Amino acid sequence: MARSTTGKIRGTYDQLSRTEKKVAQLALDNPALVSEMTIKELASATGVSTATISRFVKRMNYANYREFTMALAHTATEETPQQPSSFPELAEGDSLAMIANKTFGFSISSLRATNEALNEKDLARAVLKLINSRNVAFFGLGGSSVAALDGYHKFIRTSLNVMYHPDYDIQLMQAAKMTDEDCAIVISHSGRNHETLHIVKELQRSGVTIIAITSYSGSPLAQAADVTFLSLTDEVKYRSEGMYSLISQLTILDSLFMMTILRISSRTDKVMTRVRNVIEQTRHES
Repeated sequence: MARSTTGKIRGTYDQLSRTEKKVAQLALDNPALVSEMTIKELASATGVSTATISRFVKRMNYANYREFTMALAHTATEETPQQPSSFPELAEGDSLAMIANKTFGFSISSLRATNEALNEKDLARAVLKLINSRNVAFFGLGGSSVAALDGYHKFIRTSLNVMYHPDYDIQLMQAAKMTDEDCAIVISHSGRNHETLHIVKELQRSGVTIIAITSYSGSPLAQAADVTFLSLTDEVKYRSEGMYSLISQLTILDSLFMMTILRISSRTDKVMTRVRNVIEQTRHES
């Protein structure tokens, strides 16, 4: 899976300096325009030095500015007017139809940005660890508990031994009992929740493999994880509450679930059939 230039920018946005973010933001908002600028024109447009732009380009893993603009131009040609990279903020005077349109737009934008930031090597590492783990536990508090429960609800249909509990103290105890043969999926929009980080410390102490799902690449959770997947939205720029990142978290979990069952189909088919039969029985009884 090729990672686009805008995907790279979104994936490292939180780690950029204040001046680098100016360059990043213009490139995200107007990739076609920036792709046609010289380095001096971009420096003038963003109010930063050419040295800052050069550092930014190297951080994006491009050899030089020309390589960066060529890659950005390729990204720009793939974008269509029906697929903008960002949407206008909701306003009090918006009609109900406009509010719905903008809300759907933010969700679509979030999914696109998240997909662009995915890395196939990270996906492969995560799936390999999941299918070979003795136990897989899901951790998430507050709003992230919704995603953690959804992940547990899906993975319990597989042959894997999975765990989840909504209570923080129980999550902490579960983390303390895990070993280096286990895997933990830890979800936190900010990646900075103190209670979640206490759980992460316990997991690290036991050598548990940590797969993180967060919106901020520079967060303590992302830095502590063995594999990090970013649930990206335009909210990242405004430090919002993560309304639109939840759908990206859920889709990352959906992707990991589908990859996992396709890799262990021979082990999972019978389990899924039994689970399906049990659920069908309860429906007929009611």
